[in-house]
Amino acid sequence: MRCYSERLALTYNHCLRCTGAAALQQSSIYDSTEANDTGEYTCYPMYCEDTDCRKEYSKAVKVFVFFPDPQELFVPLSDYYKVIQLRSNWPTVLPCQVTSPEAKVTLHREYPPVELDVDRREISFDVKKGFTIHRPRPYHAGALYCVASLGNLRQSSMKYMLIYVNYPRAPPAPVIQASPSTVTVGENLRVTCSAMGERDVAIEFTWDYPGQEVRHSWKQGLYALIQTYGGTAQQQSQSVLLVDEVRDVDQGTYTCTAQNMQGAKSASTTIKVVPKAKPKKP
Repeated sequence: MRCYSERLALTYNHCLRCTGAAALQQSSIYDSTEANDTGEYTCYPMYCEDTDCRKEYSKAVKVFVFFPDPQELFVPLSDYYKVIQLRSNWPTVLPCQVTSPEAKVTLHREYPPVELDVDRREISFDVKKGFTIHRPRPYHAGALYCVASLGNLRQSSMKYMLIYVNYPRAPPAPVIQASPSTVTVGENLRVTCSAMGERDVAIEFTWDYPGQEVRHSWKQGLYALIQTYGGTAQQQSQSVLLVDEVRDVDQGTYTCTAQNMQGAKSASTTIKVVPKAKPKKP
């Protein structure tokens, strides 16, 4: 069995397939330990036949080891602060890693100065990970830090600058509509692309259409309408493509692509251009 960390060498060689007597070799611990050796260690078996060995990562075992330091309650870090993005759809971890499981740890806001309530539903604490904000909201943003106490020692962690981002759950699903889909030469064409999404989440639209390299078309700016579906507010974003005095070159497929921070999706429609009707002879 082999176990590794960045600084600490914990090595156990166990011959799992031996043709003679089973051999067990154990090495010593190299180097002295420090507070920043605190963390998770992974052990995996080595299967050997003669000199041919392979690592069995699928059977790895993880163990968390604390290295208490009477002068350091938090694992030492070189940075004074760390910027963390709060995503509206993803739990956020503040890695206030202590060196002793006996330390009492609390979470604080720098301004206004207040200790945050850790109710295990909105915010929870794990001595091996730190504090987890399970459903980040705008009011969680700001400067936060942790305080650890053990005996007569009390220390503060680095500061965490939390920035809230209303992150979409999925890429937008655009719907494209032309009015009309068959246009006579000389008429104007209007193509609308709409997409629903979370409130206050920006959606960017791009267009691909015939004739865009040889003539000028107009694109109206984005606008949004807030609608409520089943008690949940959603944002409808739209982009409108305007083609004046349609010509034969404007016939073909019009594609709209809607994109947010989760990805992009496209929708297409086909426009047919027909010639003007010849005037009837008297």
